[in-house]
Amino acid sequence: MSKTGIGMAEYAISKIGTPYFYGSKMQVLTKQYMDAMHALYPKIVTDKYIKKAWDRGQVGKTNTDCSGLPGAYRKKQIGSSQLYQTAYTRLPISEVKNFAPGVILWKSGHVGVYIGMENGVPMCVEAKGIDYGVVKTKVSATNWQCGLTFSDIDYTYDVKVPGTYKGANPYKEPSKTVQKGSKGEDVKWVQWELREAGFDRAFCYNGRTYGAVAIDGDAGKITDAAIRAYQASCKIAVDGKCGPKTREKLKANA
Repeated sequence: MSKTGIGMAEYAISKIGTPYFYGSKMQVLTKQYMDAMHALYPKIVTDKYIKKAWDRGQVGKTNTDCSGLPGAYRKKQIGSSQLYQTAYTRLPISEVKNFAPGVILWKSGHVGVYIGMENGVPMCVEAKGIDYGVVKTKVSATNWQCGLTFSDIDYTYDVKVPGTYKGANPYKEPSKTVQKGSKGEDVKWVQWELREAGFDRAFCYNGRTYGAVAIDGDAGKITDAAIRAYQASCKIAVDGKCGPKTREKLKANA
């Protein structure tokens, strides 16, 4: 059965009220999973965060995070950074009123699903956080930065919105690990891919705001933070080292 933008929108609407837990992908929340997320991301999934999930009765119920919602419909679970880097087109948010239902709304670290207009107002469904769960909101309530479409989804629209595409990395993929302090062409390959994963603009990581990654061949604190933020989005080990596993994620294009 083919996947459609309307189907994506309808699926998102059907999940309103689903609880939110960081890293969950429309799966039953267990103590073991919470402990694993706490071990991997202690600054996000804190003891207080876990207690809140217990207190709200989320354990034993299906939970999701923001990217888990569209991922469950597509049957392709990837994080918000990978959604940006693998999008077929990236659409300007200024054209949101012309977006097709089912377009993914994106901002650094967060995604939602555009569901269309209600009384002339653009609306979306998003897994907003542990205090909200999956909710329907006005698009204007969040500082979305663009819309994303995907090659495996058929969209229905009245006005086609022109978008931009991911190009080809002009730098040679490194064979060694790139990390803070690395310099040269290897770093430029990583920086180019990070920018294509959404780090071409200011981003937040662990409560701090960083500027856009520059392609300067110098892996300083911004590149290091972007690698770590990307790894966290992919739910792989966060160590700031761009080795084979992180490079495989970065060069994904579908």
